Amino acid sequence: ILPPAVAVPLLRVSEHLEVPPVATYAGLNLWNFLSTTNDFTDLDSLESLHTFTGTKDEAWFYLVSVAMEAQGARIMTDMLNALESIKTRHYDTITRALEALSGNIRQIGALLERMYENCDPMVFFYEIRPFLAGSKNMAAAGLPKGVFYDEGNGQGSWQQLRGGSNGQSSLIQFLDIVLGVEHTSEGNSNPHASKTNTNQTRMPAFHEEGHTNVSSSTLPAWAASESLQNYRFQLSNSMTEFRNKHLQIVTRYIVLPSKKMHSGVKVDLASASSVKDEQLTGTNSVDAIPEANKRRNSAGGTVRESSAEMII
Repeated sequence: ILPPAVAVPLLRVSEHLEVPPVATYAGLNLWNFLSTTNDFTDLDSLESLHTFTGTKDEAWFYLVSVAMEAQGARIMTDMLNALESIKTRHYDTITRALEALSGNIRQIGALLERMYENCDPMVFFYEIRPFLAGSKNMAAAGLPKGVFYDEGNGQGSWQQLRGGSNGQSSLIQFLDIVLGVEHTSEGNSNPHASKTNTNQTRMPAFHEEGHTNVSSSTLPAWAASESLQNYRFQLSNSMTEFRNKHLQIVTRYIVLPSKKMHSGVKVDLASASSVKDEQLTGTNSVDAIPEANKRRNSAGGTVRESSAEMII
């Protein structure tokens, strides 16, 4: 139960920011850092303002995401210009943007791999992850109805909310949109039922609005020229490489630690999900391995398949 002193301001701030009243990707990363330089891709110059555990591991976990977002921001203007160039068929602008995007995605992946430098998998799984788990699908941890937000005077409500995760990254979802990557739920071919759409409601409202504005212009709709197909294959490879690196992170930080006993472990938000591999959940209460595999496969497949449709 969250008492009124916590629940009321949390609900009001969340309503103002138009995000759920729970730890989100934006709250933990985008709005939670300082830098001693103007280069936010420089991990060594970044500092987390607030952490739950006070560990360097937790701060590093957040700051790697900050650096990745900053790296991706460098390509967004070029990509928006490229989307505009679809209308005028300025292929040179589109080509330059695609070349830059492929390299940028690889740089984002290189930053992701720096996670290993200062974030210990066991510390993440057993000490940090419980604070990010949210309250959805947490019956085994003693939260069958989620968390009660007590607003005082007999008012309040039970809420089951997913925790923060990198799946809520506005940048990664922007890349998926412009590349035409659709992540569907298992057994459901309807992209509108995907986990990505759920994550979209957990990003800042103005980011979601931006995604809506660009969603009408995606790479598969570019039906441009045959010369662009090579660039699209490069993008497909870059995205697949990035998703592979993400899958390696999931394996090292969730799957492997779940098989090891940590000193002082009891049944709580971390150990409650230490079950079979296919049932392991990420920080946002989504099955970790199937979700990561699905994103990896769709990231490569959609761009490749769509290139066959580029006929004018």
